[in-house]
Amino acid sequence: MSRTFNPENPEGLTIPSKSDSFPIQRSVSPTPLLSLNRFPQKQENKPSHTITHGENSVLSLACSDKYLFTGSQGPHIQVWNLITFQQEAVLKGHLGSVLCLTLSKDQKVLFSSSGDCTVRVWDVDILKCLYIIQVCNDVGDLFSVVYCDELDTVYIGCQNTSILRFDLSTKEDHQTHNLPQSCNYSKFFDNIPATSNACEIISSVEKEEIDAKTSAEQENVHRYEVHDCMIYMNSHDGYVYSLLLGENKDGRILLSGSGDGDVKVWSITKNFMELLKVLKGTDAGILTLAIQDGLLFCGAQGGDIKIYDLETYHHIRSLMAHDDDVLALAEGDDCLFSASADGTIKRWNKTFEILNTYKGHTGIILSLTLSPNKSLLISGANDQLIKFWDINLIDDNDNYHETVIPETSDIMLYALKKWILLRTVSGKPKYLEECFRGAKFLKNVFIQLGADSELIPIATGQNPLVFGKFNGINDFRQQHKRLNILVYGHYDVIDADEKKWLTSPFEMTAKDGYLYGRGVTDNKGPMIAAICAVSELQQEKKLKANVSFLIEGEEENGSIGFGKTLEKSKNLIGEVDVILLSNSYWLDDVTPCLTYGLRGVILATIEIFSEESDLHSGMQGGAVSQPLNDMIQVLAKLVSEDNYVLIPGFYNNVRPITSYEEQLYERILESNPSKTSETKEKLMSKWRYPSFTIHKIDVSGPNNVTVIPCKAEASVSMRIVPDQDIDDIVKSFKEYVREIFSELRTKNNIHIEINNKADWWLGDPENQYFKAAEQAIKQEWGVKPLYIREGGSIPAIKLLERKFNAVAIHLPMGQSTDQAHLNNERIRLKNLQAGKRIFKNLISKLSEIEKER
Repeated sequence: MSRTFNPENPEGLTIPSKSDSFPIQRSVSPTPLLSLNRFPQKQENKPSHTITHGENSVLSLACSDKYLFTGSQGPHIQVWNLITFQQEAVLKGHLGSVLCLTLSKDQKVLFSSSGDCTVRVWDVDILKCLYIIQVCNDVGDLFSVVYCDELDTVYIGCQNTSILRFDLSTKEDHQTHNLPQSCNYSKFFDNIPATSNACEIISSVEKEEIDAKTSAEQENVHRYEVHDCMIYMNSHDGYVYSLLLGENKDGRILLSGSGDGDVKVWSITKNFMELLKVLKGTDAGILTLAIQDGLLFCGAQGGDIKIYDLETYHHIRSLMAHDDDVLALAEGDDCLFSASADGTIKRWNKTFEILNTYKGHTGIILSLTLSPNKSLLISGANDQLIKFWDINLIDDNDNYHETVIPETSDIMLYALKKWILLRTVSGKPKYLEECFRGAKFLKNVFIQLGADSELIPIATGQNPLVFGKFNGINDFRQQHKRLNILVYGHYDVIDADEKKWLTSPFEMTAKDGYLYGRGVTDNKGPMIAAICAVSELQQEKKLKANVSFLIEGEEENGSIGFGKTLEKSKNLIGEVDVILLSNSYWLDDVTPCLTYGLRGVILATIEIFSEESDLHSGMQGGAVSQPLNDMIQVLAKLVSEDNYVLIPGFYNNVRPITSYEEQLYERILESNPSKTSETKEKLMSKWRYPSFTIHKIDVSGPNNVTVIPCKAEASVSMRIVPDQDIDDIVKSFKEYVREIFSELRTKNNIHIEINNKADWWLGDPENQYFKAAEQAIKQEWGVKPLYIREGGSIPAIKLLERKFNAVAIHLPMGQSTDQAHLNNERIRLKNLQAGKRIFKNLISKLSEIEKER
């Protein structure tokens, strides 16, 4: 049975009414614990995604099921993918600003009108220009274009007060081979300031004019001329800013709104237009039109919306809607949206009451549209931004619905957004409660998406593990035992300095096709993608393996307690055949990768201390053994000038490189010829050879240049590789440090502490499980992934492989520029969505691999 995801109300409890008294919640947590279970939260009117359009104001928008088309002061139309929110293509050809965009009802054809006196007609499937409708008369800017599918006719509103009509079914009779003599640049910005310099834009267009003409000739794009008989001169006494098609008792009609303040109603039939009615206005020009439930809404200069009944043509009322011109209207299923030069969007119900006010732009909102399913409101402004508003998540009272996520919403993104709010920072006691909330939230996600789930405690003061299990379908045709897959990940994160972020680190922000926030790539995003992938397989009745998840909360803190807890929980987890994880990144931003090796790590502290207290260098300098001097001499003898580790026997057991591994490195270099800084030797130094690092030295006493500190403490680490033995390295390290220290003949003391250690991991890229992962990645991205190793460490992998005698497969989901652990952490939405599909595909492929009985 399909489940509706609602982390606010996992038990399906009755939501209290507004009159009920809510318990007082503490304010330190952005998501109080009870609100995860019972109470709806106030939804702020924030955009769900933002796209940076470039240097130009966004003048026009049109939205299909797949694409968003945007027109601007520049001559090009940009095409954006509505799934990834990234640019798909650029439609070139216009020589002036793109003032209006409209789609045919079947979404197969796009019409664009421009300040260059042309309307271009585009094939939406192949994103190519089909033909051009050219106006040779000086009609000025073409402010508006609409297409009547039933009449196969285009109507165009012009700057010179005329309306043009062009019957596409007879276009071949009007073909012309004359190219436009000059570009008629838009005057649309005379009264609307933009942040870009209009003169610079016009200059750039002039440079492209010759190229565009040549391109049109080479494309062999046909041009059709609008003749005088198709031009209805002086249709208004002002610019014709807006056109709209409709129907009423008089049949099929065209409505035109003008700067003269009037709206005119035209009866339209094949090859004919007749004026029916003039809806007299005032001095305020009509800039935009919309129809809903037989009512005509007219956005006017000054901020009013005038409302007319289209049956009687009576003026119903005027709304004092905005503080400045109403420049765009869009009709929803049960509401109307208005956008203004005052920078706001307002949502109106059927009784003309304001439901919501959206404030996200910093400039004049010039364009507005809705997605075909009416779930997304899209706005464009002169701040060069496009913003997307998920209007399905807000009800009339600006609160979440009891059913938080409508069926059309993206469960993965919604759950991730809620999870990022929780500051699950490990290793800091002040975040302990917040980490528990993050674990409980994840447990609720598992339960609502169809899994059994429970928390596994570790120890007091440590974050619990979250275990979730999706059971595969029972299929009597199954010829072999069902495979058991374990997905490992972590929900804890590194702390973030909010002052150094461009966005709030603990609030997911979507911009330009990327999601920003602490944990979006390390590791909450990949985990949510994997969970949703398995849940979808289960709901589709295609889950033919048992898939368990083990997600820890101490990974960033060295996986403290993981090994002991794993031993205790082995029966709960059950049998495991394959281990999957996604906790690393591609080598670059282009080529998908598979990680098959990680270095191990030994974290240690060297402490050299005196039995004396801190001393004054002027009084005791030269007469005492100084701990910091001793520390410097010890550290200097651990690594040579060329980074060679001097610990005896440190390199003895390092596994030699094989010819197969050599080939993997060669392929990496061949696929990245532009990265001249990367050499095979450099990659091997980072991935497959051991290293020694001095991280910091701390001293006791006040921060004063005259003090001899009585204690010096150095933090160091060793990265180890196959086939080094971690215990042998620890022993050699301690013995060698003590040997160096003894040679100093100092009166100070030394103490060596091993803080944490994790073993290396190396997979076999040639086994059947890796090959299945390779196929799944190639099917998604179209290229074979690079096999890479990494210099970092994930302590849990080797432990899991040993405990369950299973094979681990590491599928990086993020790109090299994801900024994990750094400021402005992000993940590309396209990668996250692709990662979910790869997990689905891989689990299906693994299910077909026969398991030994």
